[in-house]
Amino acid sequence: MEDKVKPYIILKNGGGLLTVLQTNEKGYKKSIENNQIWAVNPETERLLPEDLGGNPTGFRERTGWYEADYSIAAAGDAADAASGGEDGPVAADDYSFLARLFTLISKRKQELPEGSYTTHLFTSGEEKIRKKTGEEAVELLLARSREEIIYESADLVYHMMVFLAEKGIGFNEIVSELQSRE
Repeated sequence: MEDKVKPYIILKNGGGLLTVLQTNEKGYKKSIENNQIWAVNPETERLLPEDLGGNPTGFRERTGWYEADYSIAAAGDAADAASGGEDGPVAADDYSFLARLFTLISKRKQELPEGSYTTHLFTSGEEKIRKKTGEEAVELLLARSREEIIYESADLVYHMMVFLAEKGIGFNEIVSELQSRE
């Protein structure tokens, strides 16, 4: 079976979102073995170590993505982490995580940090983003097992958020539209 690339969500100790990268099973296992984040570089598609200015403190494999807790070196972030983070721990039913993820994606659009898959999408242009979003929608429709459906759904939601950010549409606008349909 192909080693699928999945989102790699890096949380500050205490639960605040630090960054979102992409990795595969090999990268996740290498992260644990070396106690260093290993992610897939979106341009070269190579597995490389990531220097996020701190150290991983815990790893979890979730359905459809990987997670790591991270102690960060920057003084402000370290104080935030020590206080439990501004957002607190992310629970499986805490949908505010989606709003934080969208905020991070929007920040990536403005800052375009090197080595970020999100940056790669934004610098590749709207057509690339449209193509990836459509590809993920098709992969979801073709998924058969529960695990595949969950994985492909996560990919679709992420790429949809990148598309919304590219078009200047706030995630809150989508949430408002959904609420109006209750």
